[in-house]
Amino acid sequence: MKTAAILVLSTFIFILSGCGCKNESPSVILKNSGSAKASIQIKTSNGNTENINNVDPGWQSEERTFAAGSIEFTVTIQGVAEPVVYALTVDDCADYVVSINPDNTVTSSSDERD
Repeated sequence: MKTAAILVLSTFIFILSGCGCKNESPSVILKNSGSAKASIQIKTSNGNTENINNVDPGWQSEERTFAAGSIEFTVTIQGVAEPVVYALTVDDCADYVVSINPDNTVTSSSDERD
């Protein structure tokens, strides 16, 4: 009986330790529901730049990961004069969606991974 209890407890601890997001880089996708091609540039705190270019209307980009920390998303839409800039601090285990809306406004949302 004691051995069975230890086995159950060990299995439970193993399962809990294997769950959850641990130090996984944040990610972003660009979803374009607007009227023109859109691009996003991600400037990361470690000096790197990630680009997702020329996402056609009605499409979304592949997921792109980047380093956590202070970042800047710069979103440009063809034919729209001013880019939209989001400056924020992100942690590991966060997934972002930057959306171009049908009226070519830009919104963003995030989810924390479990």
